[in-house]
Amino acid sequence: MAIEVFPPELLFKDKWDEVVVFLQYLPIPPRRKKEVIVEWCNFVGAVLTRDMIEQVLGLDAEYV
Repeated sequence: MAIEVFPPELLFKDKWDEVVVFLQYLPIPPRRKKEVIVEWCNFVGAVLTRDMIEQVLGLDAEYV
């Protein structure tokens, strides 16, 4: 499960800004980062948006 990559303190909906930084520096491919974002949103009950994907992936968001 992808949610296991997160430290426990980031598993709250109000921690999105910190999650962005964490994922930007996580050494995994962009497609995998998107999967992790989806898992995080499902776990914390956040609504996934395109803006969230773009925040983490930047220019790679178009290709994922």
